Amino acid sequence: MKIAIIGTKGIPANYGGFETFAFKLAKHLSNSSHEITVVNEKDNHAITFDFPVQIVYSKYKKSKNPLLFYKHSLNLVSKSHDVVLVCGVGGAAFYLWNRGNAIIVTNVDGLEHLRRKYTFLQRKFVFGLQKLAASFSDYLVADSLEVEKYWSKRFNAIENKLTAIAYGADLPMEFDDSILGTYKLEKNHYYLVVARLVPENNLLMIIESFANYKGNKKLVVVGDISDNPFAKSISSIVNDKIVFVGSVYKKNKLDSLRINSFAYIHGHSVGGTNPALLEAMICKCACICHDNVFNREVTSNKQIYFNSAEYLLNLIIELESSNELTTTLSISAFERVTENYSWSKIAGQYEELFSNLILSKRR
Repeated sequence: MKIAIIGTKGIPANYGGFETFAFKLAKHLSNSSHEITVVNEKDNHAITFDFPVQIVYSKYKKSKNPLLFYKHSLNLVSKSHDVVLVCGVGGAAFYLWNRGNAIIVTNVDGLEHLRRKYTFLQRKFVFGLQKLAASFSDYLVADSLEVEKYWSKRFNAIENKLTAIAYGADLPMEFDDSILGTYKLEKNHYYLVVARLVPENNLLMIIESFANYKGNKKLVVVGDISDNPFAKSISSIVNDKIVFVGSVYKKNKLDSLRINSFAYIHGHSVGGTNPALLEAMICKCACICHDNVFNREVTSNKQIYFNSAEYLLNLIIELESSNELTTTLSISAFERVTENYSWSKIAGQYEELFSNLILSKRR
């Protein structure tokens, strides 16, 4: 099969979840003898990879001209590939005119229209794109069963055009513990948050909890503190127990922060299978998660959950008083990811989907 992946900033994965997704999928599918193309945004220059992949470049940057980026990406690949996997719904406005002969599969990226980082008009616009994606994609992929249910009900996505395939995670192979010294951290003496600093990730609730925390551990927050006004406002909060370290892109450093933490706090409330949560779980972190259907699905109801600053503080106190609970959560998190969310398994599900779609088209 000739498969193109568009809609991410490109590979290598220096930015976020969708870029890691594109990289891992390209690697696994190319190793299965498929021809893989990834569209990178303007100025995101690729390195030499240890697997066969073709990189082509858009004339646009996704962050500056997202719709033009999607439109041009479709132009680059839709006439020369069997399948185009579109990450996000931004390309849906152009599916009727830019699809060529390719099968268009849209990874819907959760419930973007509910994100509070967008203005009212932006949320309405994203909602419109989601409706177009539901109508004009050949197939839709949600990254969790709960997101699949939502799309089926909210957007009338046809059942035989929609399936759930999760995100993945691999065992960390390298660590760089020097980052602990950089921020004067000690093993098991801090809680960790890795997130975009936006309202729907409940950073304010987490920080409010630590304002009343009387223990001796710190809260370490990894995320771009200059990303938006909300990020700037919460990162200016003065508290000797809270450390904002900014963005950390080196995976070996980030995995060291994870594996040396006492526990991971996951405040995400919008979306499906969140990459940051999987990465924490595969690093054997005990996880304290915001209480919603998405986080409970990923963790199989085997971690602990909060819905207020007060309740989060109670969970922290409970966790610090029970080594047995911490160990149980750590083991459950690791087993859940390794059994259900490996990248090889996820890539295999995409390969099967693409093959079935091509066979159906030929009949």
